[in-house]
Amino acid sequence: MTPAGALRGFGLPQLAWAYESHTDMIARALGRDPVEFRRKNLLREGRPQASGTILKDVPLEAVLDQVCERMSWQAPFDRGAGAIRRGRGIGIALKAAISPTTSVAVLNVAADGSVTLYVGTVDMGQGSDTGMAQIVGEMLNVPAETVKVMPRDTDVTPYDMGTLGSRSLFHMGNAVRLAAEEVRSKIAALAREVGEPVGSNIPLAELFKKKYGMQAGNIIGTGTYKPDYLPASHDTGLSTNVTPFWMVGGAGVEVEVDTETGQVRILKVVNVIDCGKRINPRIVETQISGASLMQLGFTMFEKMHLDGGQVTNASLADYKIPGMLDVPAVMVNEAIDAYQGNGPYGAKGAGESATLALSPAIANAIDDAVGVRLMEMPLTAEAVYRALRLKAGKPLDHA
Repeated sequence: MTPAGALRGFGLPQLAWAYESHTDMIARALGRDPVEFRRKNLLREGRPQASGTILKDVPLEAVLDQVCERMSWQAPFDRGAGAIRRGRGIGIALKAAISPTTSVAVLNVAADGSVTLYVGTVDMGQGSDTGMAQIVGEMLNVPAETVKVMPRDTDVTPYDMGTLGSRSLFHMGNAVRLAAEEVRSKIAALAREVGEPVGSNIPLAELFKKKYGMQAGNIIGTGTYKPDYLPASHDTGLSTNVTPFWMVGGAGVEVEVDTETGQVRILKVVNVIDCGKRINPRIVETQISGASLMQLGFTMFEKMHLDGGQVTNASLADYKIPGMLDVPAVMVNEAIDAYQGNGPYGAKGAGESATLALSPAIANAIDDAVGVRLMEMPLTAEAVYRALRLKAGKPLDHA
């Protein structure tokens, strides 16, 4: 068995690849505009998803609208000439968050007023430490940069189910919010105890001195978050509460295809997601960009060759990832203005959403450009060239 682990999007991009490619195929067979066909068949707020869970805070149409606006979908489109043909494609998808899971946070305010947060969420570059510190800062009215997030150590930091599935900001963020609420209420109680008026802005260090007569004492707050969950019925396979939140991602792509070589050049990528309220807009933008480029690599270049569970790629030199020249000239990375009702300050995760729809959007754009439908990734120049020869009825032995 080939070793495997969690990865951005694990499972859903493959599913969206199938159903969003199929959606375009249906639209073309019916002679319908791909966007309007999707708009007519979108799941709407308040309707049940296939799992049986009613959609709430799932702005699919708003994401689709913003993708179309950034793509100028209704404007005239230059389809190229001669051997160079241009096309565009679109895709949209949603993903449930993993459930049930549990997250625990501990917040310590020391006698000097310093604030230390203990969480099990691992910041591997996605910016979760910054987001958690911002939640604490907002709740306690202290600068986020003064909140120390302790390095992860299972001897010290409390339990978290895992740093995966775009769950951290929502689950751990809610736990952090609860811990900060407890600390805030204890600070207010301490202020009342030492005779400070309501709304006093006395520094925390001074508050401790008034209580203990010296720099001493701590205030500890804990928060545990485990969202409600109802497993699927054995009889119906349905559940009315299968996930605490949904992720939505939409993508639009413009491509240029050389019909003589099969070479595909991606001219423009638009990736729009819903992550509720953006705790840190800059981090969200870079999350979208990173997810887009990662999925671009899976779509266009990366191929793991397996034989009986053994990887047979000669080396990492034989496993191609996007280089600087493969990055589209135009990349639009945006999150819509939205609000997740049960999220911390209306937020939810952003890590995976931009992976969901990009692969089918690229395949749909290639089909739009040259009229060939690729069913497997990666969408290499060789795969496009072979499909073009098959379409033209030419033999493949010289392809």
